[in-house]
Amino acid sequence: MSEQSSLEDLLVDEEQLNEELLANTVGKYVKIGKDSGDLIPSSEYNDLTSAKKVVVALLAQKARFELDMADDEWLSPSELSEMCGVKKNTIYPKVRDLTDKGIIRDGDGEYMIPSVNVEQAKAYISEK
Repeated sequence: MSEQSSLEDLLVDEEQLNEELLANTVGKYVKIGKDSGDLIPSSEYNDLTSAKKVVVALLAQKARFELDMADDEWLSPSELSEMCGVKKNTIYPKVRDLTDKGIIRDGDGEYMIPSVNVEQAKAYISEK
């Protein structure tokens, strides 16, 4: 019986775990306007590279989607540019690089971070 209860200790609520990870990761860099859904950057966000801003914006979009503030998790380069304040011409090479690194997923010219990659995205943002 002790073996069974030990194995049961491995069980977690994936949704709660993902929500906590997402909230802790995104919350360090941006808040989401309750009425507007707009990103409100912190001073830490302003210190990020443009690639890391893209990752934060995609994580924030994931959070907005989970909060029913967005219809979709996927963002186009134009939407990403508007959301994270990075010029559109800079977005294209960043999303290609982030896709090559396996952090974000490319879906026919729109981008998102799968739940399984949130931890990897967090580590990427934290890199010095």
